[in-house]
Amino acid sequence: MHFVRWPRALIALVAVQCRMPLVNLPESTACTTVREASVETGWEPRAMAGEYRVQWVVDSSGYPPRTAPRTEHLRLFLWPTSMNDSSPRAHLRPAPNDTVAHPLYGLMVVDSGEFDRKRIQQLRSNIDPIYPPVLLLTGPMRSIGVGAAGVLLWETVGNRRDGVRSLDGTGMGMWVTQANKNGFRGRFDRWGIALTDKGHFCAFRFRR
Repeated sequence: MHFVRWPRALIALVAVQCRMPLVNLPESTACTTVREASVETGWEPRAMAGEYRVQWVVDSSGYPPRTAPRTEHLRLFLWPTSMNDSSPRAHLRPAPNDTVAHPLYGLMVVDSGEFDRKRIQQLRSNIDPIYPPVLLLTGPMRSIGVGAAGVLLWETVGNRRDGVRSLDGTGMGMWVTQANKNGFRGRFDRWGIALTDKGHFCAFRFRR
């Protein structure tokens, strides 16, 4: 059986659209590709903070090549960053104005078992907030394909808040083409030079 290859560095690139609502979409709803992208005026990336159940649809694989689509079910957690965050291993704090460039951090894992408060707290406590598995990068940077709404970095060499920026290596990008208070969706592809899976995703907000 072929499973999603979790890269050493993951990026989720986010370009957000809010035209078509995701209101009350059940988990079983088919996750289709959203092709038009736009950013709603006044959209606040920090509004994406929360817990999500993700349908991750792989349309093609980088290596070894694979063309048959498959769907994985994942759980995504996003939390607000703070200038008071500190790296327990590097003993570093964020670079100046970091929370403007990186409003959210978190992780994405296989959606398996019960995610009670104790388990979620344990997952969060194991994350280095300066070098997190998932990091939202905001600000228009057309040279690297980042729109005005931002980009989520997931397990890439660019997942760092110490002022150093790197665009090489492994990792994936999740371009969000639709979003509102109930979730977001878009497509994913490689971020660095390493071949990865390509496809699309739908993230449904999970409310407790």
